[in-house]
Amino acid sequence: MRSAIVLAGGRSTRMSEDKGLKTLGGEPLVGHVVRRVSSHVDEVLLVVGSEGQRMAYSEVVGNGVKLLVDLYEEGSPLIGAITGLKNATGAYALVTGCDMPFISPEVVRLLFQEGEGRDGAVFRWPNGWIEPLIAVYKVEPSLKQALELYQSRNLRLRMILLNLQDVRMIPIETLKDMDPELLTLYDADTEDALRKAEKILEKIGGR
Repeated sequence: MRSAIVLAGGRSTRMSEDKGLKTLGGEPLVGHVVRRVSSHVDEVLLVVGSEGQRMAYSEVVGNGVKLLVDLYEEGSPLIGAITGLKNATGAYALVTGCDMPFISPEVVRLLFQEGEGRDGAVFRWPNGWIEPLIAVYKVEPSLKQALELYQSRNLRLRMILLNLQDVRMIPIETLKDMDPELLTLYDADTEDALRKAEKILEKIGGR
């Protein structure tokens, strides 16, 4: 079993409304994300920050998506990850954001392949920076690490992967070979970024 955890609990401070519900090509951003990750997982868990958000998202996502509300009130990606990991039935889980509409399904497949038998897999830049919001986490050790971070008041999501013993650090060049424009990493988290995303969608034709 493989899971996907889509984080939608942010406060969307750079947008006038909930970013995951903003439309791109006539479809909510979160719909693009769910559709693109679904082909390589057995379940999709969408984590939101409040009961109000849960109600709003329930109107736009299908019955096949499990909606969860953050277990704690701090409202960080780490909290969303803890909530998702606690409810995931898969041994491994992809964690990503609700505002990343161009995730490549082939990249999702690669992350699961590279993470298999390890504690996870993530893309790493030459300077050592990693991309924890498009990464695969082995559920059991990742949840244990995430809870320890939360208890120490360290809410940085990337520290889960950096603290685990056996994570496959995939060179960012590997991602560039598959996705030359790095659209998988595109984050439509502002109004300007969303307008640019409309142009990108027109260019790639919804693929």
